[in-house]
Amino acid sequence: MPRSTSIWIVLAAALLAWPAHAQDAADYDYENLVLTGVGAHVSVVFPSRSEATLGFNLRADLGLLGPNLRIAPGLTYWQSTFRAGEVDRIEERIEASCERGGSPCTGIDLGTIQISDLSIDLDAHYLWTTALGIEPYAGAGVSLHLQNGSGEFIENTFVEELLDQVAPGLNLVAGAEMPLAGNLRVLAEARGVLTSNLRSFSVGVGGSWAFPSDMRRPVMPPPAAPPTSTSTIR
Repeated sequence: MPRSTSIWIVLAAALLAWPAHAQDAADYDYENLVLTGVGAHVSVVFPSRSEATLGFNLRADLGLLGPNLRIAPGLTYWQSTFRAGEVDRIEERIEASCERGGSPCTGIDLGTIQISDLSIDLDAHYLWTTALGIEPYAGAGVSLHLQNGSGEFIENTFVEELLDQVAPGLNLVAGAEMPLAGNLRVLAEARGVLTSNLRSFSVGVGGSWAFPSDMRRPVMPPPAAPPTSTSTIR
């Protein structure tokens, strides 16, 4: 396993385990989870193999699983262009494979290659409170990435098939939220993502809206009282 991958796994495990050790296991209950708000932010994404680009994130706030531990599922999307050096490396590998097979194929030109990533995220954030109203958080999570490669010269080729993947990922997250007005909050977030064939880092800003407390759980009517029977004494 690459050393960088091992470091990410250790950091994520530490972030997830630390709050659990700080509280009793009985303090954490999935029944506490309920949709309490929604948020969105725009970020600058720096993928490991392609050019920097804009990413878009939507997320839901499911409230607190336990003391200070928030659960936040979300969706993230970005699209970028492979760096010229990465395309050259793919072309060289194809040419080398042809030579080993006894059929030289020099001068391969794959043109421009696009890569997009749509991920389904599930993060756990440990929250801190401050006297200034700013709420920093840090955490980790898991993700499922639907990666798609495209390009005029790779369409319907094995190169496109290699780039089209569904891959699990590991997330590391750090950020802060600050009240803006009413239930509106402004947020800033940094995120690192690791999958089997892609690493990325992003920083972004956005906002979130917390639902009023009376909207978070449906109000159920009280059960009807059973009918009372009456008897007549003759």
